[in-house]
Amino acid sequence: MVNAVFYVERFVYKALHEGFKPSEEEVRFVGELLGQPTKKIDVVLNRYKQVFKWYIVKRCADVDKDVKTCIYCWNQKVPFRLFPLALHAFGSVLLFKGEEPVEVLAYPMPKALSFAKSPGLPEEKYGSTVPREVTERIDGWQITAYFNSILNKWMFATRYALHNMYFEAGKLVVEDFTSIANPYVYVAHKLAEESGLYTKLQRFEKGWTFTFVLKGPEPAITKPPYPMGSDYAKYKLYLLFARDPGGELYTWSESRVLLDCETPPEVKPEPLEKLYEKIVHRLDVRSYMAFIDSQDPENPIIAELESELYPDAMNVKHLYDAKSAAIISSEGFGERLAEIVEEHIRSAVKEIDVAVKKFSLLLNKAADIDAVAIAIVEALENYRPGHGVSSDEIRAALKSGNIKRVVKKVFSTLLEGKSLITKTTTNTANRFVEDVEAKLQTSKNS
Repeated sequence: MVNAVFYVERFVYKALHEGFKPSEEEVRFVGELLGQPTKKIDVVLNRYKQVFKWYIVKRCADVDKDVKTCIYCWNQKVPFRLFPLALHAFGSVLLFKGEEPVEVLAYPMPKALSFAKSPGLPEEKYGSTVPREVTERIDGWQITAYFNSILNKWMFATRYALHNMYFEAGKLVVEDFTSIANPYVYVAHKLAEESGLYTKLQRFEKGWTFTFVLKGPEPAITKPPYPMGSDYAKYKLYLLFARDPGGELYTWSESRVLLDCETPPEVKPEPLEKLYEKIVHRLDVRSYMAFIDSQDPENPIIAELESELYPDAMNVKHLYDAKSAAIISSEGFGERLAEIVEEHIRSAVKEIDVAVKKFSLLLNKAADIDAVAIAIVEALENYRPGHGVSSDEIRAALKSGNIKRVVKKVFSTLLEGKSLITKTTTNTANRFVEDVEAKLQTSKNS
């Protein structure tokens, strides 16, 4: 089988338009791809309608009145659900003649599954698994390179849009099929032109797909605006995976040998649970990506082992977010955070870290939990009127010994929307701790 999306689309087209009478085994197989095993054709067709109504988005661009290309992606408005077709619905591109799907144009890497978080990759089952290869994740935008047989040249797409598509105010804009309107595709195209990548791709025109990641001056996780075309030199393409005409997905090192392009930094393979321990508190790397062999070379498991602190670290580094700085400090990594940020906010990060540590120490030393809870809520009211943090919530967390939870909750509320480049932010953090301390002293004296 090559590409679950294409297989299902072909099956449904033949059943509805060509009078195709599939066997029970064929029906069951398609049902499994759609996440609902069954031997009844009507159940499969209904499931197909459900999947493409709620979960899978199909975006098409007309070439002429009888030809169109369509890209398939997951509906970002709904949580991901794991079934075989869903793994291939992150940038697959099909060619249609009329309503008939006739060819797979692009078959990029499958969706990565989050270790210990995603369904299908539980820690108890896969924790001791040693992957074949591991790399750091480059925090950018996935870019697919495929040979477009309509345009007779290599073309790029993102996971969610073709080269002639982009979003404006949340709405999809589709321009002429020959134009490159997608800003990420334009940047990738310019880089491919200047680096000689198109020349390297020439010998892979029949049925190959290459998945890249486009790294920009700001990480994708902070959701920066579209790149300006003139700024393409600030971006860089890294090769991830190659997929051959038979559907086999190649590892990073295998793909690098094929195309002679730079891949993400390698990490020594170890059991997933060991790798997770190393990445979970990193501030400078979003995640590790692991290639896990399966019995099906077309569908290896691509596992993502995520840092829990990286998103907040990037919010601090690029958006100067004070709340994120406090969250990282509450985890005990405030000093490390100060090392990776720019100099003009370093002192502010350190001040937030000092305030968080002082507050944590205050909570650890406090003997009267009720008095502490009341003091915190009253002090918060002076800075965040109507804040919504209850003394019962604080009291319960302190009684269970979960001081870290109290610190995160309080400072997240106190510093919500505050910038580290504003001096009043650090003043607020310091004064708040002093206010709580003063209220506790007053309560003790009375």
